[in-house]
Amino acid sequence: MRNENIINSIDVEYVYPSHFEKVDGTKALKGVSLDIKKGQFVVVIGRNGSGKSTYARLLNALLLPSKGVIYINGIDTKEENNLWEIRKTCGMVFQNPDNQIIGTTVEEDTAFGPENLGVEPSEIRRRVDASLDAVGMSEYKLHAPHLLSGGQKQRVSIAGILAMKPECLILDEATAMLDPGGRKEVLEVVHRLNREEKLTVIHITHHMEEARLADRVVVIDAGRIVLDGKPKEVFSNVEGIKAMGLDVPQVTELFYELRKAGLKLPEDVVDIDEAVAVFRRLYYGGANVNKD
Repeated sequence: MRNENIINSIDVEYVYPSHFEKVDGTKALKGVSLDIKKGQFVVVIGRNGSGKSTYARLLNALLLPSKGVIYINGIDTKEENNLWEIRKTCGMVFQNPDNQIIGTTVEEDTAFGPENLGVEPSEIRRRVDASLDAVGMSEYKLHAPHLLSGGQKQRVSIAGILAMKPECLILDEATAMLDPGGRKEVLEVVHRLNREEKLTVIHITHHMEEARLADRVVVIDAGRIVLDGKPKEVFSNVEGIKAMGLDVPQVTELFYELRKAGLKLPEDVVDIDEAVAVFRRLYYGGANVNKD
């Protein structure tokens, strides 16, 4: 039977070693079981210290489970000889692009990954050109990366991962240090790659407006998965989300406050266009938004 999952996590726990002073002896993850299908766009949210970034690093074998198992395309991340194959399959983009960019020019940086994989020079040239084109950075290929904006640097980081031909892109709070314009740049690229190239995306973020655009939202709290579903399903639980110290999309918050004031409105609105449509139906349909 064909496996539709690119990631299978089974009863995963992780305990940081004793030299990690802040978290010594505590379980960062507790019994996490999570399957992710090929081609999905999954957003993982949780407050600081919830375990979401720990989970991201486990998927790339930067960390190994203390208990349980993670399979990437059926490959066990604990097997040391699988390391390169796992990192070829799941490419990771980190929060600070300056920590990931090492080349003196954009094209040199993009070529670094495939060069280390032993790819033929002619194929590296093809991959670099295709990857920079995919993220809209071809015209900057001879530029020095340190002179680029934050959003441009992050797009170069993504190009470097794409040049390694991954099946899954993991963004570990990769938009956290960007301004709204930079976040928009990066997310437009990532969503297009997911839509057009069927690239699996796992996006770790604390921006709820980003989470609402996903196929699926996973909420981690105190090392456990507590919610998992479509954005409408997850964010309709406004009080539960807030109890975990998280926010909801602004439109969802607005509808929540209006319902508290007694207005009869749906609970699963996460999108501005959808909110406008709700009010338009109420107004032009001749219905009144009455209080209970």
